[in-house]
Amino acid sequence: MYLKFLGLSASLVLSSLSTGLSHTSAPAPAHPTPTFDTPPPPGEVPYTTGFPLCKIPGYTAVPGNYTEVIERQSNSTLKECHDGCRIVWPLCKSIAFHKRYTECLFFDREVQCTQLYRENSSEFVHYDLECRVR
Repeated sequence: MYLKFLGLSASLVLSSLSTGLSHTSAPAPAHPTPTFDTPPPPGEVPYTTGFPLCKIPGYTAVPGNYTEVIERQSNSTLKECHDGCRIVWPLCKSIAFHKRYTECLFFDREVQCTQLYRENSSEFVHYDLECRVR
C-alpha cells in the first residue's frame, strides 16, 4: 500500500514537472548559445551531439560520414580559421583547429555529424560555424 502511494505521488510530481516545463519560450537570441553534450544511451557509440557545438576537443571517426579539407597557414589563428572556412570551401559547416600546428580542418557537416569522440587530450578543438570565436 505504501509503495502504491509513493508511485502515485511520483507520477503526480512527474506530471506536474512536465506541465510546468511546457511553456512558451522567449525568442531565440541573435547568436545561438552552445548546447551541452548529450550522453548516448547505454550501448551506443559515444559521439558528441548538440548544436551548435563550440570548443569541443576530440577526434572524428576515420573513415567518417563527412568530407574534410586541410588548410595550413603559418601563424594562423582560430578566428582566421573560422572566418576563412566558407571562403576557402563554400560547403564548410564546421572546423577543427590545432593551435600548436596552426592547422585548420574544414568539414562539410556540423560537428555532431562528424562522428566526434570527445577527448580532452586532443589538441584539435571543434567548432560549428555558428560559434563565436576570438
